[in-house]
Amino acid sequence: MKHEKTYTLDELSSLTAVPKRTIRFYVQSGLVPKPEGANRGAYYLKSHLDRLLEIQKWRNAGISLKRIGELLSTPDVSAIPDKLPKPGDLSVRSHIFLHRGVELVIDPAASELSSADVAQLVRHMLNFFSSQEDIEVQTEGETEDEQ
Repeated sequence: MKHEKTYTLDELSSLTAVPKRTIRFYVQSGLVPKPEGANRGAYYLKSHLDRLLEIQKWRNAGISLKRIGELLSTPDVSAIPDKLPKPGDLSVRSHIFLHRGVELVIDPAASELSSADVAQLVRHMLNFFSSQEDIEVQTEGETEDEQ
């Protein structure tokens, strides 16, 4: 009979880089199921590990614990619509000027882009607009030469 791998609280903390105190808080809050067994005999399963990793992913993306609780209580996470902002909610966006009349607006929380991805996107767009200016200058110069 094959037994499922079990983890102590210390092992779970080491594997997820989540402090033991935080894991206990998540269990108390209902974000993570209670461990199997009781007291010193308590142990955790792969499902506990997976849940903690999922929570860490969402926390690193800037999602609040309240929203994570909502996400975890929904059976099909892929079907969760974006939460609509309520009056008074604060939203932070980056506005990047690219060219006269052209501005790139990025919502870091919603875009799921890393800062390196954003930097690469901006470089490509700036290169595009600088090449457009070169084309305009060449076209204008050709028109003057033809006259």
